[in-house]
Amino acid sequence: MNNYKEVVEFLFKQYPSYQKKGLDAYKPDLSNIHEICKIINNPQNKLKFIHVAGTNGKGSVCNFLYNIYQKAGYKVGLFTSPHLIDFRERIVVGEKEISREYIIDFYKQNLERFQEISPSFFEWTTALAFSYFEDSKTEINIIETGLGGRLDSTNIIMPELSIITSIGMDHASILGNTIEKIAKEKAGIIKDNIPTLLGSEIEQESIFKEICDSKNSKLYIADKNIEYPESSLPDYQIKNWNTAKKATEILQNKFKIGEIKNEPHKFLTIKGRWQIVGKNPLTILDIGHNEQSIVELKKQLKKENFNTLFLIVGFSKDKDISTLLNLLPKAETYYFTKSSNERSIDPKILKTKYNKENSVVYTDYKEAFYGVKKVAKEEDLILITGSAFLIGDILNEFF
Repeated sequence: MNNYKEVVEFLFKQYPSYQKKGLDAYKPDLSNIHEICKIINNPQNKLKFIHVAGTNGKGSVCNFLYNIYQKAGYKVGLFTSPHLIDFRERIVVGEKEISREYIIDFYKQNLERFQEISPSFFEWTTALAFSYFEDSKTEINIIETGLGGRLDSTNIIMPELSIITSIGMDHASILGNTIEKIAKEKAGIIKDNIPTLLGSEIEQESIFKEICDSKNSKLYIADKNIEYPESSLPDYQIKNWNTAKKATEILQNKFKIGEIKNEPHKFLTIKGRWQIVGKNPLTILDIGHNEQSIVELKKQLKKENFNTLFLIVGFSKDKDISTLLNLLPKAETYYFTKSSNERSIDPKILKTKYNKENSVVYTDYKEAFYGVKKVAKEEDLILITGSAFLIGDILNEFF
């Protein structure tokens, strides 16, 4: 198998992927990732890392850190998930995504060796990232957990700093049905004698303090200031900026960088987070897919100038749909739709549960987009949200 597309499609099918299958693909165990990394000579033991977990904001904090260290002259590896359009987005070194050739070669070299272990898609991808970072001779690597922390495949690394960005109710069926249980799962990335940084608005600070004390991990809290007049970013991204900036201060002795200007918009390149893709009407994409993120979106909408709001929404099946629907901002019309991902919930279910007249159903996200574009005027705002998969489809199809 020499074709990149065939290899990625095979891996998605051969090994269960949370992006495709959800809960069925989750493996609450680190034995597989230890075994496959042992086969490839444990590249993770030869690398330096910053490890980032959290309900929301972890991808953005990773992106800020990647860009800060990149601009400071370091060779930086970045491992995040999920991807929006192309699998290669997950693994980046410098300014380049992992090459198709490297993925194909890694697949060929390790298919038979991994076969007995039967790793999950994410375990395979994590090993691929570690191998690529070692071969690329990176100086620092920013690693985002896939899900949770304690039992996440990335949690076999020994980082220079552990970061937990925020705690909210998401993936409760996997991580626990209380905020305290979820906090403890995220806290699983805290390591002995390694400093820990919390985002500024984590209310479960006492849980983390107790765990940090038991592990002799110095605990830091990010600053709360969100007043950056020159910034065009939403407030929730300023919070993520504060977390990333604090991280660089904590690690200043290990990774020296010059003074960072408080211009966060110059250090953010991540897609799908309050991403403005059109004007007249203003069109914004945001992957907000849980209670915490929808609340932040509503806060940000109050700061925008527009006449009428039109909302295109699609969720995954494993979400608390009733809660999310009740939290949605007030809009002129709700366009319920679905992404191309098999985890997407039927938009007819969304309409039934929402039970209001100003909602319409489009089983094809493209038709939903065309539909809203026909009625939205120049002074209106179109917000597309609810799922990373929906945002990925929209970006791939239209932008």
